[in-house]
Amino acid sequence: MKGAELKLLLVEAIRMLARADIVDHSGHGSARRDGESFYINSAASARGALTADDIVTIDLDGNLVEGSARPPFEFHIHSEIYRARPDAGAVMHTHPRWSTFLTMVGAPYSAVYAQGALLGAVPRLDSPLSINTQPMGERVAITLGGGRAVLLKSHGAVIVGSDIVECFALAAYLEENAYRQYMAMQIGKPYVFSDAEQQAFRERLWTPTLFRKTWDHYRSKL
Repeated sequence: MKGAELKLLLVEAIRMLARADIVDHSGHGSARRDGESFYINSAASARGALTADDIVTIDLDGNLVEGSARPPFEFHIHSEIYRARPDAGAVMHTHPRWSTFLTMVGAPYSAVYAQGALLGAVPRLDSPLSINTQPMGERVAITLGGGRAVLLKSHGAVIVGSDIVECFALAAYLEENAYRQYMAMQIGKPYVFSDAEQQAFRERLWTPTLFRKTWDHYRSKL
């Protein structure tokens, strides 16, 4: 996919996440450009009204390659994951309501929703601080490991995908699962899928077709 097309896809993903209240005024998303650089929305951009002009290109040290606007202070989330994960094609840092509620009380993310099982184990970084230094970015990447997502205590979430559509869909599933888990906790103890059930969901549901269907569902609401 050409750079211009990748930027437009990234813009659409961030705008949809903003419309769904998964990304707020300071969330950000990125897409790998090559082994040494990536596209990311600028710090001052309005997430819900994002355009391709709001996307800048930076290298893994945060230096501007294309564009003139300042990248987000937390670009280290993206750069350190791209360093550690050659399979990562896109990264989203979101500030989702329900997922963050779970981290505030130390409740682990539990698979209670079929698509929520696609994320596998979701660890938690036990710090609410901004990820605005390379060491903090490294902590996020280490906590994430080979997983699909990591929760940041009283802060937000980071989701990784092989491409933008997959990353977007996983971000949506993470928050929908957290919402269902939280609501069920208000009336009792939620049923959590067994390891075998989670594996069955991953084998059946992990398809580009499902991710695109999810994308199209949210896109229809723009």
